[in-house]
Amino acid sequence: MPDWLIKILLAIYTKIPPAMRPALKDLFTKGVLRLEALAKRRQIVMGKRVEFLDFEIAHLVPFELLGPGPDEILVEAECSLISHGTERAVLCGLPGARRGFPYVPGYSTAGRVIKKGKAVKGIEIGDLVTGRIKHASHETVRADQVFKVPPGVTPEEASFIELGIIVLQGIRKAAIKPGEHVAVVGQGLIGQLANRLARLLTPTSLIAVAPSRNREQLALLPGGVDRYLSLNEDPACVHAIKADVVIEAVGTPQANVTAMYCAREGGRVVLLGSSRGLTRDWDLWGDAQKKRLTIIGAHISDMPEKDASPLRWTYAQEGRLFLELLQAGRLKVSDLITWRAKPEECNAVYEVLAEGGRNHVGITFNWQPNGVGK
Repeated sequence: MPDWLIKILLAIYTKIPPAMRPALKDLFTKGVLRLEALAKRRQIVMGKRVEFLDFEIAHLVPFELLGPGPDEILVEAECSLISHGTERAVLCGLPGARRGFPYVPGYSTAGRVIKKGKAVKGIEIGDLVTGRIKHASHETVRADQVFKVPPGVTPEEASFIELGIIVLQGIRKAAIKPGEHVAVVGQGLIGQLANRLARLLTPTSLIAVAPSRNREQLALLPGGVDRYLSLNEDPACVHAIKADVVIEAVGTPQANVTAMYCAREGGRVVLLGSSRGLTRDWDLWGDAQKKRLTIIGAHISDMPEKDASPLRWTYAQEGRLFLELLQAGRLKVSDLITWRAKPEECNAVYEVLAEGGRNHVGITFNWQPNGVGK
C-alpha cells in the first residue's frame, strides 16, 4: 500500500470515535485480505492465535490468513513453545522489548503441512516441520524457512527448535574445550538447555548458578550439571567458582555482573540472555577489565546467513544439528516441560509469566485436542 494512502487512511482513522475503531479496523483488515486473495488467486484460511491485546492481557482470538503461494506451505500447529524472556518482556513492557499492540507472540512451533505451493520441493503434505511460527493454529510460511523434522523426533521436542538454535550458537561461540570448568548463570529454559549442550563438550565440571534452588532438580538430571549453587543461600559463592567459561542465560544487568564474578582471571563470559534492563554504577574496570575477561555477545540476530566459520554457524546449520541431536538421543528436552497448556488457557499462562513464572521452566501450547504434541 502506498505511503500517501496510508497517511490518508490514518488521518481518517484518528477522526473516528475510539469506541468504533476496533470494529472498523477489523472490517478494513478483512476487506484488504479478500482483495489480496482475489488478486493472488489464493484461498483464505480460518484459524486461531494468541494475541497480546495490551499490557498483561492475552487472549485466543480467531483470525484469517492467506493460503500458500507457489513457494509456501500451510502448517497446522501441533505444539508451540513459549519463550519466557522475550514474551514476558513484551507482555509486561520491560526495557528492551518491542512496543505496539495487538501483538502476536511466539516463534518456535512444530506442525503438519496441510497444503503446499506448486513450486515446493522436498516437503510433502503430512510432513512434520518446525520453525519460526507464532502461537497460532495455522500459519503460511515459505518452505525454505522451516526444518523438516526427522523420524523419531516428536512435535513436542521439535517445538524447541528456535530456543535450541539460540543456545547452540552461544555454546559454539563459547568454544568450550574438553577439561575446562564451565558455569551457567540462570536456570530458566535457556539456562537448562545451555547445561545440556555444554555437557556434550565434556567439561571437567559444570556448575549451575541461580537465585534459589527452585530449579535444582531439573538441572541435576542426567546430562545436566555437576553442582547447583543458590545465591540466596551464599551470595559470595560465585567468587570461588573461577570458571574458564561462564554462560550468562538471564539477560539482566545483575546476572551479567554475577557471570563476571564467576569467571577466573582471563576467562570467557558469553552473554546469551537478551538484555532486559538498564545498567547504572557498573564497575567495568573491577568486574571485567582488571580480570582480563573476554566478553562474547551471543545473540541469534548476529548469525550469518552463509559463509559459516567454526565459531559462527548459519541458522540452518544450527537448526539441523539441533534436530540431529534430538534424533540421536544425545539431547533430551521433553523433561524440561513443566506445563502443557491448551491454547484456550493462554490468559492464565501469561498471568503466571507476568508474575515471574512460578518456577515453571518449559511451557507449551498443545494445539491438537488429542495431545499429539507429546
